Amino acid sequence: MIPSLSNIFQILDFGRYSEWHSEFVQSMNTIPPGKNPQKLLQGETLNAKIRGVKLVPIVKSNTSTELSWHGSAMGGAFSGKHYFQFFESHVTPGGTTFVHGEDYDGWMTWMFGKGIFGIGRRGVVRMFDSFSKDVKMRAEEMKKLKEGIAKTQSDPWVKL
Repeated sequence: MIPSLSNIFQILDFGRYSEWHSEFVQSMNTIPPGKNPQKLLQGETLNAKIRGVKLVPIVKSNTSTELSWHGSAMGGAFSGKHYFQFFESHVTPGGTTFVHGEDYDGWMTWMFGKGIFGIGRRGVVRMFDSFSKDVKMRAEEMKKLKEGIAKTQSDPWVKL
């Protein structure tokens, strides 16, 4: 079962990225700040800071199974469509599989390809892995907290 969009955006809380992830996405905010990310429409923009580079990516899709945007840096040298996708897990019953990635299209993106010329690929893969681990840890922590709160509401004598 794929969690509701509101649950996904609680996990991926843009305004709190720096509290649970610091590897490469330093900040991600809606324009205007505080706008509900669930209400982002195709063509609207975000404010992002990724590895010290400020970006203003354009939202490409925002559905129950995908949030994506296209961003560009350094005169288009590095650009691409970044996406978060959510699928029903085939491993964890009732769970969600989170997939994120980037379809690069800038003129310097050969650096992230496979093979001898892909000098930046290893670093990008490490950054994406780190983000995935942080998202998983945040989702698990939020689930435990929610279960603990539910337990105390059903039995007021239970200690967290």
